[in-house]
Amino acid sequence: MKTVSLLLMLIISNLIHAQQAGTPVSFVQSGHYLPGIAGVRDYANPGQDGLFLIDYNVFLNADTYYDRNGNKVNSIQGPLGNTIPLNIDISGYINSLMLVYATPKLPFLGNAQYLFIASPNYTTANVRVGLGELINNQPIEGGASGFGDLFVSPLMLSWGFEKFDIIGAYFFYAPTGRYDTGASDNIGLGYWSHIVQLASYYYPKADKSTALLLMPSYEFQGKIKDVDVKPGSRFTLEYGVSQYLSERFEVFLQGGHSWQVGEDSGGDVYWDKSVKDRMSVFGFGAGYWLVPETFYANVKYTSSYGLRQQFKSNLFQIELLFVPNFLKSKPALEE
Repeated sequence: MKTVSLLLMLIISNLIHAQQAGTPVSFVQSGHYLPGIAGVRDYANPGQDGLFLIDYNVFLNADTYYDRNGNKVNSIQGPLGNTIPLNIDISGYINSLMLVYATPKLPFLGNAQYLFIASPNYTTANVRVGLGELINNQPIEGGASGFGDLFVSPLMLSWGFEKFDIIGAYFFYAPTGRYDTGASDNIGLGYWSHIVQLASYYYPKADKSTALLLMPSYEFQGKIKDVDVKPGSRFTLEYGVSQYLSERFEVFLQGGHSWQVGEDSGGDVYWDKSVKDRMSVFGFGAGYWLVPETFYANVKYTSSYGLRQQFKSNLFQIELLFVPNFLKSKPALEE
């Protein structure tokens, strides 16, 4: 989920268009994957097979931009060196329903479970943009809504041990969301993203009431539709700690860092390719099993910091997990 960055890219693209025609794409290209959205235990070994449903509800606000040097600014530089005023207020809502299917343990893979994940998302956003001198000091107000780019993980293997879980995954974002180069109401990013990820959990106690997460990810992109621009690759490192205070009540802290490690490339890149963006996030929350082993809910607040060529965002999130016991394997009959 990368809606804050997507909206910023659209806004900056529109600002640039207002100053100079023929520049259809923004210099802010920060990929699809955003750290800190998934819960601390969301990637843990499920311990059972069947279908799981996870519904992420994210409410966001963003109004401050940090430049290439990590400074908060109220203007940006256009393609011809001209100054473009920047005064933005973004609010939005994202609903992402994740469908997860887990197989029984597979002995030929060391008792790993195979998981398949697909997640469509629906986004609604409201944008207020102050353009200063460009339009007689009058702000532009608008919005966009629709289904965004589809998230799919066709390959995830999860090993569960007494003290550890190890999860390896490949997933991608397909450009299924509405995207037209230069348009002001895009919901998708207009390109494919591919991510490889390795999650590791450590459980200090036998009852696994405490969980420690460390999860690195590497993301690389395809070319943007209709332009010769390929966003640079990214490396993300996430961490978290979850503590159950009772059998049903959980509290957690989590954070992450994301760095652009590869340069943007292509003949339509007009910006300084040596500038690489970065961001960090930190969040906290609490969860409760409303129906034991069947229905779980948590709330979380996350804020970004340590930004370069990024928009500062604040997110309030409600996550719902439902275990319907559907497509579950039948237990072996006792003799």
